[in-house]
Amino acid sequence: MAVLLQVNYTPNPQPGSQAEASRLASAEYLARNVAGLQWKVWIGSTAENLRGGIYLFDDMASARAWGEGKLRERLAANGGTNISVIYFDVDDKLSAITRAPIASAHIAA
Repeated sequence: MAVLLQVNYTPNPQPGSQAEASRLASAEYLARNVAGLQWKVWIGSTAENLRGGIYLFDDMASARAWGEGKLRERLAANGGTNISVIYFDVDDKLSAITRAPIASAHIAA
Protein backbone atom coordinates (compact mmCIF):
# COMPACT_ATOMS: atom_id res chain seq x y z
CA MET A 1 0.00 0.00 0.00
CA ALA A 2 1.30 3.45 -0.91
CA VAL A 3 2.08 5.85 1.91
CA LEU A 4 1.89 9.62 1.82
CA LEU A 5 4.33 11.59 3.96
CA GLN A 6 3.51 15.22 4.76
CA VAL A 7 6.33 17.44 6.00
CA ASN A 8 6.09 21.07 7.11
CA TYR A 9 8.83 23.24 8.59
CA THR A 10 9.90 26.83 9.16
CA PRO A 11 12.79 27.61 6.82
CA ASN A 12 15.94 29.49 7.68
CA PRO A 13 15.90 32.87 5.92
CA GLN A 14 18.34 32.70 3.01
CA PRO A 15 18.92 34.96 0.02
CA GLY A 16 16.69 33.88 -2.88
CA SER A 17 19.45 32.48 -5.11
CA GLN A 18 21.03 30.54 -2.22
CA ALA A 19 17.66 29.07 -1.20
CA GLU A 20 16.87 28.10 -4.79
CA ALA A 21 20.26 26.41 -5.24
CA SER A 22 19.75 24.50 -1.98
CA ARG A 23 16.28 23.27 -3.04
CA LEU A 24 17.59 22.27 -6.47
CA ALA A 25 20.40 20.23 -4.88
CA SER A 26 17.85 18.63 -2.53
CA ALA A 27 15.56 17.69 -5.41
CA GLU A 28 18.43 16.03 -7.25
CA TYR A 29 19.48 14.18 -4.08
CA LEU A 30 15.94 12.91 -3.47
CA ALA A 31 15.49 11.74 -7.04
CA ARG A 32 18.66 9.63 -6.90
CA ASN A 33 18.97 8.49 -3.29
CA VAL A 34 15.66 7.98 -1.51
CA ALA A 35 14.53 4.37 -1.75
CA GLY A 36 10.84 3.79 -2.38
CA LEU A 37 10.10 7.43 -3.30
CA GLN A 38 7.66 7.73 -6.19
CA TRP A 39 7.39 11.52 -6.18
CA LYS A 40 7.44 14.67 -4.11
CA VAL A 41 5.39 17.84 -4.45
CA TRP A 42 7.25 20.84 -3.04
CA ILE A 43 5.02 23.22 -1.07
CA GLY A 44 5.47 26.59 0.58
CA SER A 45 3.60 29.52 2.03
CA THR A 46 5.35 32.88 2.10
CA ALA A 47 2.52 34.33 4.20
CA GLU A 48 2.90 31.63 6.87
CA ASN A 49 6.70 31.30 6.49
CA LEU A 50 6.37 27.56 5.92
CA ARG A 51 7.85 25.10 3.47
CA GLY A 52 7.44 21.41 3.11
CA GLY A 53 6.56 18.57 0.88
CA ILE A 54 4.05 15.89 0.09
CA TYR A 55 5.85 12.63 -0.72
CA LEU A 56 4.45 9.38 -2.07
CA PHE A 57 6.33 6.24 -1.07
CA ASP A 58 5.89 2.62 -2.11
CA ASP A 59 5.35 1.50 1.48
CA MET A 60 5.52 2.53 5.14
CA ALA A 61 9.02 1.13 5.64
CA SER A 62 10.41 3.37 2.89
CA ALA A 63 8.47 6.41 4.15
CA ARG A 64 9.68 5.94 7.72
CA ALA A 65 13.26 5.30 6.62
CA TRP A 66 13.28 8.77 5.05
CA GLY A 67 11.01 10.58 7.52
CA GLU A 68 12.79 9.30 10.61
CA GLY A 69 16.22 9.22 9.01
CA LYS A 70 18.00 11.81 6.92
CA LEU A 71 15.00 14.11 6.41
CA ARG A 72 15.19 15.82 9.81
CA GLU A 73 18.99 15.87 9.69
CA ARG A 74 19.01 17.60 6.29
CA LEU A 75 16.33 20.14 7.23
CA ALA A 76 18.01 21.01 10.52
CA ALA A 77 21.42 21.33 8.82
CA ASN A 78 19.89 23.98 6.55
CA GLY A 79 18.38 25.87 9.50
CA GLY A 80 14.86 24.44 9.34
CA THR A 81 12.87 24.44 12.59
CA ASN A 82 9.41 23.36 13.80
CA ILE A 83 9.64 20.21 11.68
CA SER A 84 6.38 18.25 11.43
CA VAL A 85 6.33 14.76 9.87
CA ILE A 86 3.02 12.91 9.41
CA TYR A 87 2.39 9.55 7.69
CA PHE A 88 -0.86 8.67 5.93
CA ASP A 89 -2.08 5.43 4.38
CA VAL A 90 -3.38 6.02 0.86
CA ASP A 91 -6.79 4.70 -0.14
CA ASP A 92 -5.77 3.42 -3.57
CA LYS A 93 -9.28 2.66 -4.82
CA LEU A 94 -10.78 6.07 -4.04
CA SER A 95 -7.62 7.84 -5.14
CA ALA A 96 -7.80 6.12 -8.53
CA ILE A 97 -11.36 7.37 -9.00
CA THR A 98 -10.26 10.96 -8.37
CA ARG A 99 -7.23 10.59 -10.70
CA ALA A 100 -4.50 10.69 -8.04
CA PRO A 101 -1.03 10.25 -9.58
CA ILE A 102 -0.39 6.88 -7.98
CA ALA A 103 1.47 4.11 -9.79
CA SER A 104 -0.89 1.53 -11.23
CA ALA A 105 0.89 -1.21 -9.29
CA HIS A 106 -0.72 0.19 -6.14
CA ILE A 107 -4.26 0.43 -7.49
CA ALA A 108 -6.51 -2.26 -6.08
CA ALA A 109 -8.60 -4.13 -8.65
